[in-house]
Amino acid sequence: MSIIFCVLFTLFLGFLVFVCWSVARIRRQTREELSYSSNCYGGPAGEPFWNGILPPRVDDYTEPRYVYENLVESIDYLPQNGRIIGYRISPELVIHSRINPSLNLPCLSSYISRYGGKLLNMEDCGLLLDNWDKVSQLREKAGDTPLDVKTFWAVSEQSLPLEVNVYRRTCRDMAGFNDVWCALILKR
Repeated sequence: MSIIFCVLFTLFLGFLVFVCWSVARIRRQTREELSYSSNCYGGPAGEPFWNGILPPRVDDYTEPRYVYENLVESIDYLPQNGRIIGYRISPELVIHSRINPSLNLPCLSSYISRYGGKLLNMEDCGLLLDNWDKVSQLREKAGDTPLDVKTFWAVSEQSLPLEVNVYRRTCRDMAGFNDVWCALILKR
């Protein structure tokens, strides 16, 4: 009887050690991922952090197009120009190349710092929604994921977080709602 008890106790202790090790590994991995602001991200459209300066306005805009790290802009996918850093959707607005499909409000600022950029305001949201399908096609043509999110984060004129519904074209104030998950789509 005592041998069975010792074996069961040893197995139980081993299980506890494994659980503690797993939790510690997940916490360490999450901390490393959130602090990963200057090295590499996965995907064809945004590997290392880019902190260059875009021109505030272009005069030759006619339709959504790629913006490359060397500041060349084109409606054609031209990988020889380097990474895609964004998608121009107006003479003044470039949407960030990186999209995070699901973030809650408490994690928002960490990922904005990680990717570099700003939340879209209401005017920006209208421009993005008007060009949604075209930007999605550009992303797919470059081998990235299409814009297949239902909601994304934005900011109101009062700097409050908003949830923008892509299909209904509505938004609602999300201040204080920490359990809501929306996509992160930034502007450069």
